[in-house]
Amino acid sequence: MKNGNIWVINETSEGSLSLITKEMMSIARELSDGLDKELVAVEIGFENDEKAKLSGQLGADKVIQVNDKLLENYNTLAYAKVLDELMEKYDPAIVMLPASHNGRDLAGRVSAKREIGLVADCSNVELTEDKSDIKWIRPSFDGKLFCDVRILSETMMATIGRGGFVEAPLDENREAEIIKEDIKITEEDVKTKFIDFEKEEVNPLLDKLLNAKVVVSGGRGLGGPENWHLVEELADALGGAVGATKAVVDLGWCDKDLQVGVTGVQVKPDLYIALGISGAIQHTKGMEDSTTIIAINNDPDAPIFKTAHYGIVDDLFNVVPDLIKEIKNRR
Repeated sequence: MKNGNIWVINETSEGSLSLITKEMMSIARELSDGLDKELVAVEIGFENDEKAKLSGQLGADKVIQVNDKLLENYNTLAYAKVLDELMEKYDPAIVMLPASHNGRDLAGRVSAKREIGLVADCSNVELTEDKSDIKWIRPSFDGKLFCDVRILSETMMATIGRGGFVEAPLDENREAEIIKEDIKITEEDVKTKFIDFEKEEVNPLLDKLLNAKVVVSGGRGLGGPENWHLVEELADALGGAVGATKAVVDLGWCDKDLQVGVTGVQVKPDLYIALGISGAIQHTKGMEDSTTIIAINNDPDAPIFKTAHYGIVDDLFNVVPDLIKEIKNRR
């Protein structure tokens, strides 16, 4: 692995650093410490002093800041020009971007121009035992398998999926060295005009799922959509949210935004209850970091029991209705 620092390319969400940026900062800090390299946050935008400062509080050793009115809103050509020139000047070893629409767009364009190896949508990042290389772990075959991908180019680039890591801790007393770079951007570099930003309404079911302390998820073991009410009733009794496996969503039993897993959302509630879920890796990678996991399945060999902290081997129809009744009686 070549000399050079580890970069995190910041992304903005509602005027501050996005959640995925804070999660990237966490794994990037681990890599930096493990490889004895500096962690550099790259802040591209306009009037972004506070975001540059926040990057240091989240663990960056240095922040490269580019501040230009023409960079106020993401633009492929302008952002790619800025990042390309910064990489040409500083020659980082590793560049990590969010696996968002803009992050994927920017990473693909810059990696192609610079002929750099890129791994997309990583769900985990690990150092090899001898610390000579990095394992870029990403889902494949619709999340059924996970691949260990190696980058052969000297400079490595990857996009990081949301929910794979915890947020970097905030230390308000921590300060990073801020390097202000003046990259000349013209209207010709932008070529497009930003008209308006329309915020998409978040499905209230998804919002509840992402923020719930208790999640009850259902799988094909429920037998059919006519039994889906058991998931909803148990979640309601516990004051929690409803989740689902990809198989159930594909069958149309519930809203697609409720899908938990690699190709859905990743959740980390205090309590996760899996009803009739076999435990395919596509699903467990989306909930395995929950504080307490309880699985109810009639198959004692179901893989879900390897992930669960507690398991009930029984027909869920013998357990769940009585469980709902007992919870309601104890309120």
